[in-house]
Amino acid sequence: MSTRSVSERISDQFGESLPSPTRGVRKLLSLVGFVAVWWLCYRFGVLNFDHFVSPVTTLVEFAGALAGQPLTEGGDTIYLHAVYSAARVAIGVGLAAVLAIPTGLVVGTSQRWGNLLYPALEAFRPIPPIAWLPIAIIVFPTLALGSISVPLPALFVVFVGAFFPIFTNTIEGARNIEVEYRRAAESLGASSGDVFRHVVLPATLPSIITGLSLGVGLGWITVVAAELLTGGPGLGYIIMQGSRLLQNQIVVIGMLAVGALGYASSLLVEHLGYWLMPWSTMEETQ
Repeated sequence: MSTRSVSERISDQFGESLPSPTRGVRKLLSLVGFVAVWWLCYRFGVLNFDHFVSPVTTLVEFAGALAGQPLTEGGDTIYLHAVYSAARVAIGVGLAAVLAIPTGLVVGTSQRWGNLLYPALEAFRPIPPIAWLPIAIIVFPTLALGSISVPLPALFVVFVGAFFPIFTNTIEGARNIEVEYRRAAESLGASSGDVFRHVVLPATLPSIITGLSLGVGLGWITVVAAELLTGGPGLGYIIMQGSRLLQNQIVVIGMLAVGALGYASSLLVEHLGYWLMPWSTMEETQ
């Protein structure tokens, strides 16, 4: 009896005659499959999905929102809500990266600074970012810059959500550098600054990019959670409004917008990694 799997036998039988789909086609099939499963659940009432909104209705409403129609009667467009949420994620994650990367490098390369800083920060790491919101609302006011209000509590929650993934990944990257690399550089006369610039920083960059990617993802999760509670323009706010008004299509449109912007943010971080680490693309093509 043959020990080969069914998939291997099917691949041998038809693999040479069927063209292999391109990467773009496979991604498109993934999205089409998701919509198909959603429609089947709605059509046949799986788990009360018949009380939800159909994908066809949602896609029509989404197209109208992209054309500039207000999401709610007398409300703002999806572009305004998206700009507010994206700005909060960009500022919160940016501040987290500016603080977490140097701190992680210091803690990861210095035992003395590690003993001073790591225990306190590690104690705060398990606290969910949204748990900081009540304190942030009390401590941080909402700034008014002309006609634009800047809710610092939401920014702080995004900052906390993005800080720890970047911080811990930077530490792990700095600690996992081979000792031989440092010794080889020092044996060639490199100073401590040269070792940091030519050994520590390049070797830590992959972990920093991984931390940034995780931080951006958590930034979108936390900004929606914060906007659900703080209100004001934003995709989290419009999701809550859609729920209150029993307009499920608005809820789904807000979720789709968050998913699309989160995906675009991840691609941006990925390309930043390729730009900072050109050797990684060379290794992939080999």
